[in-house]
Amino acid sequence: MRGNKLLLYFLLGLCFSGCALWPRGPTEKDPRTKGEDQFDPLGFPQDREIVTEKEPKEKRKETSGFEKENKIGLDESKGKEALFSRKVYRVQFFATKYPDEASQVAESVADELSEKTYVDYKTPYYWVRLGECETKEEAEFLLEKIKRLGYKESWVVEVEIMP
Repeated sequence: MRGNKLLLYFLLGLCFSGCALWPRGPTEKDPRTKGEDQFDPLGFPQDREIVTEKEPKEKRKETSGFEKENKIGLDESKGKEALFSRKVYRVQFFATKYPDEASQVAESVADELSEKTYVDYKTPYYWVRLGECETKEEAEFLLEKIKRLGYKESWVVEVEIMP
């Protein structure tokens, strides 16, 4: 009796699995996907341009005679791009993918500590940073202040700025 049930279950399983393999007739192509074979995603010249980050609108190419003579702000190792740039220390205390959230946090911390905050964008994050310190010791002092506000995972970063 038991063998008969087992044989019956086996035959039913074989029948159902075999039915699934039978051809069901010609299938029609979906009209919504008609042009996918010919589509070229780089077919438009505008799509070939790669946009990375914001670049300065103007690049200074020439310096005045006074600047050339006295080499004001000129770092020979980095070329003309380093003209007038300087390094400062800031405390990075928040990062997000949402610009509105970054602005709100920056405003609230600026009000709380009476320090200037900056929101920098580097794909894909908006970084909220605090201060513009000349020395690392000043930045460490700001770091302790921001940690007391609850931003425990904060650190000091060195930033090159253009005045």
